[in-house]
Amino acid sequence: MLERMVVLGLILWVGTALAETPTYLYGEIATPPGAVDGLAARAEDLGIPTATFEADGLVVRGAEDEGELLGGRVYLYLDGAQFLVGMEVGIERAILRGDRDRAELVVWTGGDVVVPPREEFLALLRELGLLETGCSITLAVRELPLKLPRVPEGMNLDPTLWALIGHPDWFGAARDYGLERVGLRVRVVAEASGALAEDLEPYVLSSSAGLMDLLIPIGLLPVLAADPAVRTVRPPYVPHPAGG
Repeated sequence: MLERMVVLGLILWVGTALAETPTYLYGEIATPPGAVDGLAARAEDLGIPTATFEADGLVVRGAEDEGELLGGRVYLYLDGAQFLVGMEVGIERAILRGDRDRAELVVWTGGDVVVPPREEFLALLRELGLLETGCSITLAVRELPLKLPRVPEGMNLDPTLWALIGHPDWFGAARDYGLERVGLRVRVVAEASGALAEDLEPYVLSSSAGLMDLLIPIGLLPVLAADPAVRTVRPPYVPHPAGG
């Protein structure tokens, strides 16, 4: 309770200073060893609707479709080592997204009001094995850029994709940016001068003349951009009718 009160005090102070600026809470934690391996089974035991990327594509369990899954109070996405757990209560949205090594905790309301994560959400993360009892989480208030952020030097990513990676709402951002999303994956084109690293090859849909069409987890976009063979990663070009 003391930790929650300290966080709340920080929110009230910074929230006043950044009035009307879209803000959210952000923190990072280490993913407990082995937590991702048993995540699907624990979610099933808790009755949490799950969307899992499998050989045949996105498979939704515990809900009729992805729309119903996202319309519920709690949901889980799984894609190999990548995961995202979400809880929505009114305008409040708490998300933990990451992989076997680290995870990002994001709490936001979509506006300039910031609130601490509900104890209910933290308890859920502990039940799922994603948060160790007694784990300390440092949360910072971040602003949501109103323009596409500048891509760091050496990061071979289109500004839209760089903005997507850091956005508190991957799904809403992908929709607003006109990106094709399937679960935790997004469709991109990599302009490359050679073969990709072996662990990236499974995400390649097709390749021709130095262009590779990929459907890759959002969390792996920086890895793709850092591959030595990659010159740039961008969304696919969308053709427009002549005279349109």
